[in-house]
Amino acid sequence: IYVKEGQDNQNVILKNENKSDLYEEFVRGLGWPIDIASHPGYLGGLDPKLTTGVTAPYYANSIMEVVFHEISSMPTNPNDDQQIHKKRHVGNDIVHIVYSEHSHDYSPYTITSQFNDAHIIVYPLPNGLFRIQIYRKENVQLFGPLLHGMCLNKKLLPILVRQTAIMANRYVRYNSGVYTRPFPTRRKALDEIVGRFKIQRPYEDIISSLIVDVDPSASKSNNNNNNNDDE
Repeated sequence: IYVKEGQDNQNVILKNENKSDLYEEFVRGLGWPIDIASHPGYLGGLDPKLTTGVTAPYYANSIMEVVFHEISSMPTNPNDDQQIHKKRHVGNDIVHIVYSEHSHDYSPYTITSQFNDAHIIVYPLPNGLFRIQIYRKENVQLFGPLLHGMCLNKKLLPILVRQTAIMANRYVRYNSGVYTRPFPTRRKALDEIVGRFKIQRPYEDIISSLIVDVDPSASKSNNNNNNNDDE
């Protein structure tokens, strides 16, 4: 979420389209841009028909995929003061990453929602560093690696913000009581696939279906052809 100087109303913030160079550099550090229409992996609810924008920041490693709902890159509807198509995504997110150029502190209640359990707020400082604020709901335990009041340089900022957002998301979801961790979820899905398509067959039938029968007459014919060629 990008906040310009003097902005403290959600309807104004959700309409932001023009961004500072420093903010865009920060977003590029969170992940690499993906083409939403052709991306084969996780999309985080973004629309391949491009109603939520053309590209989005994305990060992945061997065990996770992360999509950032960067709302200033989503198309703005001039006829909708509330920008419902943007708020539908950011309003349902567990973690908000806010980059604020406002001279006053950002309120975690700016964008109203029953979700938004954790906020990571970044403030660029005149000396080139970035001040961090962390807000979390009472039922959310302490997470890191970033803590409230820290200051970072530009190189470390996107890396640690991304990791803190991932940890906050995990803590909230793991403690929700209805969340199932990824690997048990995948195992359950595989068990369902096996149960649905499993066929009871004798071992001999399985082996015979894998071995191609060779016609003895065809083999003899091939030998004769080889002998003729030698002659």
